[in-house]
Amino acid sequence: MALVTSTLDSVIVVWHVAVNAGDSEAAAAACTEDVVLGGPEGGSHGRDELRAWVETSGIRLMPKEAYDIPGGIVVAQEVTWPGSADFNPDAAPSRLYTAFGLRDGEISSILRFESLEAAKAAPVAA
Repeated sequence: MALVTSTLDSVIVVWHVAVNAGDSEAAAAACTEDVVLGGPEGGSHGRDELRAWVETSGIRLMPKEAYDIPGGIVVAQEVTWPGSADFNPDAAPSRLYTAFGLRDGEISSILRFESLEAAKAAPVAA
C-alpha cells in the first residue's frame, strides 16, 4: 500500500480490518461513542449506527493512499460490495475517498466522498 502521508493512523488500519472482516464490534470500538457517519445516502451518528452499517453493508475497503488534513486523514480506497445482491466479481473496484476525523486516539467521524478534493475540503468532527 503506497501512502502519501508519512503514516496511516493505526486506529484507521484497525477500523479497515474490522470492517472488511464484518466485525462490527471491533469497528465500533475504534470509534468515539458519538462518531459521525456521512455519505451519499445521508448521515447518522453513534456506535450503534456504525455497527448496523458494518453488519448490513457487505463492503470491502482497500486503502490505497492517505492524505493528512486538519483534524484527521483522508484515505483513498478501492471499494467492492461482495455482500450485495448485485455484486459482480469481475467488475473493477470503485474508487472512493473517506475523510476520517480523529480525537483522542479514536475515529470521531467517517465521511465518504466521490472525489479527493471534496474529501480534503470536508470539515471532520474532532
